[in-house]
Amino acid sequence: MTNRRTLSFSIFAIALFALCLPASAAAQWNRYPDNQRNGNGRYDDRYVRDSVHRLDRLAKDFEREVDRSLDRSRRDGTRSEDRINAEVRQFRNAVSDLKSRVGNGRDLNRSRSEAQRVLQEARQLDRIGVRADYRVSSLWSQIRQELNVIAQAYGSYDYNNGNRRNNNDDWWRRIPILR
Repeated sequence: MTNRRTLSFSIFAIALFALCLPASAAAQWNRYPDNQRNGNGRYDDRYVRDSVHRLDRLAKDFEREVDRSLDRSRRDGTRSEDRINAEVRQFRNAVSDLKSRVGNGRDLNRSRSEAQRVLQEARQLDRIGVRADYRVSSLWSQIRQELNVIAQAYGSYDYNNGNRRNNNDDWWRRIPILR
């Protein structure tokens, strides 16, 4: 009789533990449930640093893909190709400077001017209206997501719309495309 009760209690305890474990793990995993923000509404330094590192990787891929797309386009060998490649290179250099300035520091003010330069260079790429294939457009979409994180972390406005958050779904109209 006692063996049966002990066995029943053990099975109940194991089942309860198995049901509570995922909830406990989820609570510990997501320290900042609102988009990696801490209690003050600011981004976690590590999250911003990781975002800058992702942006650096994406900027390198973007530069390579734009160059490939331009080489296969009718702009190959023209001044327009040179100008676009120079703009993309300036953007990549700005991102690289931001990455080296952010480093392992916890003070975002140290890298504020580099972040503003990255956002300015990205807006310049938007203005020249580079047209591209699917791969370049996909990379630019990912870059825009990281630019939003950086703009919000440094107290700038949302990158998508300049002055205010973009609430409509026509973001794809502003993706640069190569012709």
